[in-house]
Amino acid sequence: MKTNPNFIIFILALGYMIDFFDLTIFAVVRIPVLVSLGVPEHEYLKVSSLMFNAQALGVVVGGVLSGIWGDKFGRMSAVRLGIFVYSVAIILNTFVTSVPLFAFMRFIAGVGLAGEFAASITLLSEILDTKERGRASGIIYSSGVIGGMLAAFIGTFFAWKTLFIVGGIAGLILLVVRISVADSIIFQNLKNKQHILRGSLKLLLLNRNSLTKLIAFLLSIVPFWFMAFFVNFAPEVAKSVGIKETINQGLSLAIYFIGSFIGAYFFPYIAKLTASRKKSIFSALFIMLLAITLFSLGNLLTIQLYYTILLLIGLASGYSGIFMVFAAESFGTNQRNIASSVISNLARCSLIVMNAFVPWMASQFHQIWVGLVLSATIIFTLGVIALFSLKETSYKSLDFHEGEVS
Repeated sequence: MKTNPNFIIFILALGYMIDFFDLTIFAVVRIPVLVSLGVPEHEYLKVSSLMFNAQALGVVVGGVLSGIWGDKFGRMSAVRLGIFVYSVAIILNTFVTSVPLFAFMRFIAGVGLAGEFAASITLLSEILDTKERGRASGIIYSSGVIGGMLAAFIGTFFAWKTLFIVGGIAGLILLVVRISVADSIIFQNLKNKQHILRGSLKLLLLNRNSLTKLIAFLLSIVPFWFMAFFVNFAPEVAKSVGIKETINQGLSLAIYFIGSFIGAYFFPYIAKLTASRKKSIFSALFIMLLAITLFSLGNLLTIQLYYTILLLIGLASGYSGIFMVFAAESFGTNQRNIASSVISNLARCSLIVMNAFVPWMASQFHQIWVGLVLSATIIFTLGVIALFSLKETSYKSLDFHEGEVS
């Protein structure tokens, strides 16, 4: 079994690139998919919502299952199983001819994709020195960004079935390569201690210390998905704040991804420079809030400034990698994978709530930007308070386990 850290980082980075590729590609080829399924144009929005919600539900279910599996049978076992389920599901998607079956396969693909990022970060946190974890998280997350950019770029040049099949085959090839990768020594040692409970959802939720940390981390990562609203609905938001020029959705996404790629390395560097995960995350939240407050410029907003705001949002969103390292370091080996996976995937699904909450808040005020800034203030205040409650983990040994249910 291969234990070379650089090789493992490379293999896990490829996996997250495929993960992000799939999460992005459906949004890019959504219309051709609906046409091939015979969906009437007036039902595009309704059916699209069904597809996205099915995938979101799969992500939640898969996040829990993958986390339990990773703590019971190994991080690499969870990663291998996930990529297999995803690859088979996305290939079978191309043979489906009805909306319900397509939605079901999106659900299964979501189950497979859910644990990739959390299990990868958990494994890297256990095999790498504390000073190297941030850099590795940057490589993993930036690889995902490259996958998203790749999907956005090639999605308009190839038939959707071709893209789905290529993505599935790539996943299966990667699965074969991953068979040779070993789990961390920390996990292997714990696995031999049969008396220690591993991968228990009950322990995570009913142990007061674990539950408190879980809630705090969820509140701290929600701002990341709050920011995604401004990217996904960039043309609509720009119009609502008074920008008369047409915002290009594709360009908005590209600018956001460029910022995210830079942020994926910037915030781990800040964490290393300050010897603090929390200070790095605080700086990201500050940049996010700064970006949102620029909407208050009203008539002074230009299309160039709006794209700059998206770049800042993307930059700040790059904290996701170092954030997941912080989460993995905060939980014991016996529930590290399930905690990281639940945090990652429940937060991802908060986007559904944001898509309803932000427009509602904006509609309550005559000036749209007031609602946007107020929404940001509420969400970021909760995130900052939650982050303050968490203990710093820089230079912390990960060879420990959580106690019993309290």
